[in-house]
Amino acid sequence: MCFRPGGVAKAQVCPNCGKKLVPIGGVYQKKCPFCKTDFTALIEAAKKEAEAEAAAKKAAEASPEAPKPE
Repeated sequence: MCFRPGGVAKAQVCPNCGKKLVPIGGVYQKKCPFCKTDFTALIEAAKKEAEAEAAAKKAAEASPEAPKPE
C-alpha cells in the first residue's frame, strides 16, 4: 500500500530555464537552484489569482440570479 502525505504538491517549472523543481518538505522553492530566478513575485501573483477566482466563485454562488443546483 502506498501512502502519500497530504502536503505533497506538484513540481514547479522554472519559467526561465524550464527545469522541474520538486517541493522540499512539501514547501515550494523560492529560487531556482540552476539559474537563480526568484519565484517570490510569481508565487504572490498565483496566490492573488487563486484568491480572486475563489471570491468570484463565491459571489456567483451567492448571486440571486445564479442557477441553483438540484
